[in-house]
Amino acid sequence: MAQQKVTVSFYLEKTKPNSEGKCLIKMVVYSNPNKKRYSTDNHVTEAEWEKMNASNLRDNSLKTIKTKLGSTREKAEKIIEKMEHFSFVAFEEIYFENKPNNTSKLLKHWFDTYINEFKMNDQVGSASSYISTFNSLDKYKSNLMLQDITPAFLQSYENHMVKVGSSISTVGIYLRQLRAILNRAIKDGALPANLYPFKKYQIPASRNVKKALQEAELKILFNHIPAKSDEVKALDFWKLSYLCNGMNFADIIALKRDNINGNFLNFMRVKTIRTKKKDLTPIKVGLHPKAIVIIEKYKNPDTDSPYLFSILEPKLNAVTIKNRCKRFIKWVNLRMEKIRVDLNIDKDLNTYSARHSFSTTLMRKGISTQFIKESLGHSSIAVTENYLASFNDDVKLETINLLTDF
Repeated sequence: MAQQKVTVSFYLEKTKPNSEGKCLIKMVVYSNPNKKRYSTDNHVTEAEWEKMNASNLRDNSLKTIKTKLGSTREKAEKIIEKMEHFSFVAFEEIYFENKPNNTSKLLKHWFDTYINEFKMNDQVGSASSYISTFNSLDKYKSNLMLQDITPAFLQSYENHMVKVGSSISTVGIYLRQLRAILNRAIKDGALPANLYPFKKYQIPASRNVKKALQEAELKILFNHIPAKSDEVKALDFWKLSYLCNGMNFADIIALKRDNINGNFLNFMRVKTIRTKKKDLTPIKVGLHPKAIVIIEKYKNPDTDSPYLFSILEPKLNAVTIKNRCKRFIKWVNLRMEKIRVDLNIDKDLNTYSARHSFSTTLMRKGISTQFIKESLGHSSIAVTENYLASFNDDVKLETINLLTDF
């Protein structure tokens, strides 16, 4: 028996109705003061939800859903009852391990399973990306089965995507995600290994040649003082990203006060926390004096908030955090584009360019790839080498000019 009171209930996620106007029913497990929500795969309208909770329910289809929810609650409560000390991690291990084996051959089932797991882990961006992939495949050919994904189908789909104007990069993303789905289906025994199509089909790959700023351009940018206060703020946060190991803006807005320890900033990449299960090594940044000035300038005035900046506040869900991040990046990019035009810089000054410029500056100065890897938070040297390769043409031209730099 659990030593603390843990309750199981259901609620209707009314903020995101589907095309039929129906909303997802979620199971809520509450363990004071924390709670977590889990999808049930059942959708109803708000009116149907009210009927389901009334005492005189007559609708047979709603009765079926209510019965299924009852079974879900019973399963969860039995697991909780057997736990001596409740924890959400232990609960989820048992709850999801007890799910029936995945035997469906329908491709949509496997995408839905993957997407629901992403949502449960608050990986909103990954869930959205897999939804886009499935929608693209379903638009090309609906009601696909696992065994329909053959080498010939993959080549035909690639040709179609290129013909309608999709970039090779987009096609590659979609097909890598499809490959992950099929690998999962084979692992779970729903697709025979001999039907794996990616042994005979190669996913197209393109290298996005990134353009980092030259030292002279960086000097111009750092000396620039915009006339408008909003452009000053956008440029300050761009500089902060550049000065703090090319920190992603998703990581900047998620910074907490306790990430700063003296003249150092220690943080975990949001992306890494959600995707890696081991070797979670924090990135340690030596704070440049200019970075300290920017941090102090925009530090959250609400001392009760754990966040370093006032872009987020406590208790926001993952979707809201993702949307706040997108809006802030868009806000910065719009103003950095105005600054780019004013300064006659011919390269992008978006938020990604700060990361590109940081890594390329280190590479030009002969800093080791190992150090750059650790600074960027990459998982391996190979990832960093592939990332830096996108800058090599630019660096090669600089190097050849040194031959006559007497």
